[in-house]
Amino acid sequence: MKITIVELVILLFFAVNIDGEGGACMLLADVENDVSLDESVCYLSCLSSALSKLYTDGERKMFVNEEVYANASRILDDMEWKSGESATYLSVISGVMEGKHDKLEKLISYGSAMGDLVAKVGGLFVGVNESVRAVRNAVPDALITANKYYTAAAEVERTVWDDVKGMEAPRMSAECSDPVFTNVAGYKVICPDYVCPFNHGVTAAAFRKYKNECLEITVYYPNKCRAQGLPRGKLYGNGIVKNLTTLLEWRDDHSYFQLTLKIRQMLDPLIVPFASGFPPSVLVGTLSNITSLYSHFNEVYSNFTSLLLGTNTPENVNRTNFPI
Repeated sequence: MKITIVELVILLFFAVNIDGEGGACMLLADVENDVSLDESVCYLSCLSSALSKLYTDGERKMFVNEEVYANASRILDDMEWKSGESATYLSVISGVMEGKHDKLEKLISYGSAMGDLVAKVGGLFVGVNESVRAVRNAVPDALITANKYYTAAAEVERTVWDDVKGMEAPRMSAECSDPVFTNVAGYKVICPDYVCPFNHGVTAAAFRKYKNECLEITVYYPNKCRAQGLPRGKLYGNGIVKNLTTLLEWRDDHSYFQLTLKIRQMLDPLIVPFASGFPPSVLVGTLSNITSLYSHFNEVYSNFTSLLLGTNTPENVNRTNFPI
């Protein structure tokens, strides 16, 4: 008996009506005897891409916060040590520099300049410290959650409805109790006219692009025999959906399967954690300012030590008059 491969022909019909009648969620549902899977894949791709970007941006924010904190902390420690050392020298020699008031006044001015620079860097460091603490508190858990959601969405996108192409249709109804499946086929998708709601970031405005801020994808089977025990049901029922029951709903029946994605519930809790702390651009700018002040400080410190040791010429001492 020859078994032929019969493809399930479906069209995903898109209905967007935020305030209109209809189902509870934005609906992507098939219409029998037409062929198009693109729309569901495009929406799933949009969701997985948004989650991927959240994860990537959050990971970079955490890395930059830690890197800037480490560099700023090292710089401030060095400045505080040198400034403290200079103050100690001044307290020791101030009483034994009789007849050298000009030199002492110059040393004191250098010491004051170093103290002012340390205070400025310390003020900038306070912001860096608060940022890194906020990021450490919020971002790691958010990264784990975003990665879990991304893995689920990307898996659905990657395997979307492939089993409807990879199943051998039984020739006789008697075989319906034990259908046979071939390998799962791949599916190439192009979304030329589709605009992802999250192209400009994960925001409440983007959620509203989905009716009731969720998405429902339903595929119906004209032949109930062909819908029995599909690989999709086993994959989702025992895998990603089982692990995310509060965010993904999977229904598998002899005549259809249905996936509901709760968009807001998935993404909304991630917005605040990933917004914690300073963005990388601000931190890089802060570190640049700290580095500039540090360079200024080292020049003042160099002149202080040179004058203290008596190795600086009057020309070099007078050359560096740093306004604070």
